[in-house]
Amino acid sequence: MNRESLPLIIGLILPIVLVIIIGLYYYGIDLTEIFKKIDNIYYLIILPFVLGFLVIIVKFTRPA
Repeated sequence: MNRESLPLIIGLILPIVLVIIIGLYYYGIDLTEIFKKIDNIYYLIILPFVLGFLVIIVKFTRPA
């Protein structure tokens, strides 16, 4: 992936995410209640995968 594509991807995804969040708020769906229902053990299981994914992203986006 080249350097010019990352701002384009962020520029396309960010408005979509904002519209989704505003739409959920408008229809009365509370995201914090959904996250509160998840047990803490699942956060501990998912955390290493998320950190590994971030390391992979940084490794591929860093110039050689």
